[in-house]
Amino acid sequence: MSGSHPASVYCQIDKTSFFTISDDEKVLHLVRDQFAQELERLKRAYSITNPNATLPSTASPSQILFGSQFDEVNRTLVGLIALRWIYNDQYDTFRGAQPDAVALTRESFNWMRHLFKAGLQSDDDFTALLTSIVINDLGKDPQLASDYRAKTGEDISAQNHDRIVLKAAEAGLVPSLNRLPREHKDDILRSMKLGAELNFGQLAQAENVPVCLTSLFELRGHPRVFELCFMEQLLDIAGASGHEDWTCANHLIQPLLESYRNVYDAAQATISGGMEPRDAYNLILVRRSQLLRDQGFRQLEIVNPNDRALTRLLCMGRATDLSTAQLYDSVWGDLEPEIKDSLVADLNVDGSVDRPAVQATYAPALLTKGVDASGPGSSDEKRRRLQSLLRYLARVLKPASTPLNSSAVVIERSVLMVAQYIAESDEFRANPAILDEMEVADSVVAQTARGV
Repeated sequence: MSGSHPASVYCQIDKTSFFTISDDEKVLHLVRDQFAQELERLKRAYSITNPNATLPSTASPSQILFGSQFDEVNRTLVGLIALRWIYNDQYDTFRGAQPDAVALTRESFNWMRHLFKAGLQSDDDFTALLTSIVINDLGKDPQLASDYRAKTGEDISAQNHDRIVLKAAEAGLVPSLNRLPREHKDDILRSMKLGAELNFGQLAQAENVPVCLTSLFELRGHPRVFELCFMEQLLDIAGASGHEDWTCANHLIQPLLESYRNVYDAAQATISGGMEPRDAYNLILVRRSQLLRDQGFRQLEIVNPNDRALTRLLCMGRATDLSTAQLYDSVWGDLEPEIKDSLVADLNVDGSVDRPAVQATYAPALLTKGVDASGPGSSDEKRRRLQSLLRYLARVLKPASTPLNSSAVVIERSVLMVAQYIAESDEFRANPAILDEMEVADSVVAQTARGV
């Protein structure tokens, strides 16, 4: 192990034992013993459920540890077990029941495995990643913001969960971080700060905006932090369906992995200075348009504001197949002119002090749950749902009427509550226009200009 701190001082699970213990259940119990307080928070974390999901017959990680189903505990622990599958070259287990048409390829799995092998050279590397995985979603526990307010007097409950856990960690409210040596704690805090301003999943789905990539400038002397953050977010997406299927990394299919490889390339180009943030961001859009073009979709020109806005919607709607892309294109062409003009204008804002960009957090969940492109319903029903969703999104993305902060470059408005409503209620399917009556969430400053 590198450094002067023996692993046993702050880590009950070393790298060797984590990857060589054959029994997943034993590993889960070791994780529970080491991260007891963090897992208790994850029991309270909010999530978007699917009441129609068919669960595996085997016990879930949270059932093994706590005797009950806890969605975010399962998602976190499946991401953690996925690290074992990757490192130990268990491709078939990792892929599991992914549909053949979109299943992760062996080549992509090997690319990930190489990334993790290179990034986990020591017990210190492993401990930092393990801790990052477990604490990643603690901000989804409402009690964490309450505890932060009790300690500091500041109310951060309206901020996104990445910023909540970052501020809580800085305030000493994340016990596992406090057990780490200072240098490793600092690396994780830098990674968390990057994740709070540049969520790679949001970038992969074009949910955030180009100015978010400026946070990568601060990593030009800390390449290890980027690798740590990227590995953690890959595992986060590997466990994203862990509350519905804990037998494999069901969510990390080939199109999604390709989008993360695009993020990796865009981020590396930004850190190295090879691309400006807008050009790096456009790389994500260009590659999505190429993916769809290869399937027979029409050519999209990212330099055209209209096509660029549509491509962002295709990314946010996770449109990786021809039929879904054609559904979006058809609805896009028939949108009311004022709605379309509004979306084109606001989806092309990069984010600056003069014109802060509005980011609709959880927009991918809103669109995918709302449209349900591969689910039941006629094409006309899906068109009506998407039309309503885009009308609502146009309202969400409207610029703030008054500046919340003179240095703000990104304003967030969460659509989480509406996404949860759509997922859990039949009212929207019966009457998509009901979204026209939904209020838009309050604005929250998500990023300020660098150095401000």
